[in-house]
Amino acid sequence: MAEDKAVPTDKIAAGLTRRQLIEIDACARCGECLAWCPVYAQDPRESICSRGKLRSLKGLVRSGLDEAEQKEFLEGLYECSACGQCHVVCPVRINTHELWEQARESLVKAGIPQPEQQIKHLAAIREFNNAYAKPQQERGAWAEKAWKAGLLREPVRLWKEHRASVLYFAGCTASFDPVMQAVAVQSARLLQEAGIDFAILGPDEPCCASKLRRMGAPGFADEARKRVDLFREQGIETIVVSCAGCFKGLHADYRGILSPSTEVFPLTAYLDRLIGEGRLRPREKVPLRVTYHDPCHLGRHNQIYSEPRSLLNAIPGIELVEMRRHGPFSACCGMGGGLKLAKPEIQKKMSAARVKEAEDTGAEVIITPCQTCQIGLTVGVEAISSRLRVYHMNEVLIRSVCPEVCREHIEKAFAAAEE
Repeated sequence: MAEDKAVPTDKIAAGLTRRQLIEIDACARCGECLAWCPVYAQDPRESICSRGKLRSLKGLVRSGLDEAEQKEFLEGLYECSACGQCHVVCPVRINTHELWEQARESLVKAGIPQPEQQIKHLAAIREFNNAYAKPQQERGAWAEKAWKAGLLREPVRLWKEHRASVLYFAGCTASFDPVMQAVAVQSARLLQEAGIDFAILGPDEPCCASKLRRMGAPGFADEARKRVDLFREQGIETIVVSCAGCFKGLHADYRGILSPSTEVFPLTAYLDRLIGEGRLRPREKVPLRVTYHDPCHLGRHNQIYSEPRSLLNAIPGIELVEMRRHGPFSACCGMGGGLKLAKPEIQKKMSAARVKEAEDTGAEVIITPCQTCQIGLTVGVEAISSRLRVYHMNEVLIRSVCPEVCREHIEKAFAAAEE
């Protein structure tokens, strides 16, 4: 690698910020990242943990790596969910998850591409404006189906027809994944129950493009500006997001691009506030012992810890028990950073380990406000044939507020509409 003129080390270094170049030298070699990394726990190789990656990245930008060293570094760089656990436990607080994302982009610009499955995924986002390669005209179809099935109090309006106080940003997964469309339907119904004046962009809703940032695709900032221009042109100032990844994108990745007057709220925190204001009232008892899984994009990356727990404690009958690792130390389910695409078997092992930890609490249900985590944890439940169920946060709240819109009813109604 040191003599590979096609990939000059100075070009890779130029893709990192000045702070990140300093951070490469800051590693104390203490090994805390080894003890806490959820990927290293499943594949204990030095090149997987932050300490090993930092050493390799330092060598890469200083003098280069030989072919074997470069291959090992790339495997470690992409066998990583960028969950940020190593940042939390690092004694010198190296911002590792930002560093790995920036390093991926720097390498791509230098001619070293991402794993093939990630490239295909990113290509779909660029071509179709969603990760599911679906026509944009279908993006808001869930709302029409839900209204026709009697699952909503009133039709969900399109922003172009009604500039509401709040934009509900459903995101790609809740819009297109048939299993996750219940999240969008329940989000809309809960906002209606609270009397919120909201609308959706429907076919005009773009992918937040945060996955471009997660996997290191160049051009993310330009894509973010296009979306910010859309929000500004449409007069959108308050956005409620039910996807943790979309929240990370719009709230954190768009920082410095999004207007300071535009507020972005994760749905769970927004609903918790509505409950506190008395606008949304959990009534029905939901007798469940649950444990809460902190999504990386809400928790470590954006410090959203108390609001989801406050919401759960407001539901009559819910008994919340914490896993050994929770809050800032919550173990990642493996779905972030493109890891599921690059290394699906590692993701399955990480999820299974998290499910086993949930089983130790004696809970009946794992709750998460992230549909991506819901998908990932379900993989873990199936992998070890666990008795646990995995619910989105919406599911337990809807059972207390309006149980006729529980997931089973939505799936049955949508299946009947397809016949």
